Amino acid sequence: MINQLVSEQAALFIECIKIGIIMGAIYDLIRIARRIVKHVDILVHIEDILYWVTCSFIAFACLYMHNFAEIRLFSIIGIGLGAALYVLTFSILFMKIATAIINFINKCIVYVYNLILIPINWTIRKLKIPVKYLNKKRAIYIDIGKEEVRRINRKVVLQQADLKTDFNVIRNRAKK
Repeated sequence: MINQLVSEQAALFIECIKIGIIMGAIYDLIRIARRIVKHVDILVHIEDILYWVTCSFIAFACLYMHNFAEIRLFSIIGIGLGAALYVLTFSILFMKIATAIINFINKCIVYVYNLILIPINWTIRKLKIPVKYLNKKRAIYIDIGKEEVRRINRKVVLQQADLKTDFNVIRNRAKK
């Protein structure tokens, strides 16, 4: 009877160590996500709160399945020990491998992006020169057109003034 209780408690301790390792791995996944996408401080705090709530549920579920949800000191020590073992052993290796994979994927994406966009950018640059030239000429014509319109308007105004003057001169002569 006592041996059975001790073996059950040992199995629970090992399960708690596994939970600690899983918690460490989940946090490393969050760290990887933070490396991929830059986070605002408030979002980091929210992620941490969600992480701890999730870990609490996982730990409680495991304790409920194996120990009728009795929280004992050795179960808390087991979870802490599992997390510490993960951080000291697997975390460093996992983060190096994950960083290498992320960098490789990033380089592949940049390569494909450049492979697609370099010809497009080259074409745009080559087409930009004639378009600039056409736009400059068009702008000159438009400006000349505006000046000519102004000149024509001035001529019309001057001609109307001359016409009025001429008309007044003729009328004054007729009166005399």
